[in-house]
Amino acid sequence: MDNYDWQKNKAIVDRLYYTERLCESTYFVAAAFTATNMLYIKKGYFAPIMRRRLLPIWLYTTAFNVTVGGMLLKPLRPEEIRVQMKKRWMMGKWLYSVYHLDDM
Repeated sequence: MDNYDWQKNKAIVDRLYYTERLCESTYFVAAAFTATNMLYIKKGYFAPIMRRRLLPIWLYTTAFNVTVGGMLLKPLRPEEIRVQMKKRWMMGKWLYSVYHLDDM
């Protein structure tokens, strides 16, 4: 009979991968928005309005990441996350194989 450790590992890795990509993409958009506003501030176009827009975009982005990332990671146990993050930091990429996992 086939055991399903690899499928469980794949589900954990997928959730962590999607959470990482979510944070990367939303913070990239926030950085691009900030760079655009900084350009307008430098040129003097609507500078007070552009300054007011800088902090809220980072707050909204962080709130969105915490909310959606929390929903993605809620089903995972802390020890599952810890093992996968250790593997991610040591190897530099997300791996689906269970060969690289320590015994839990």
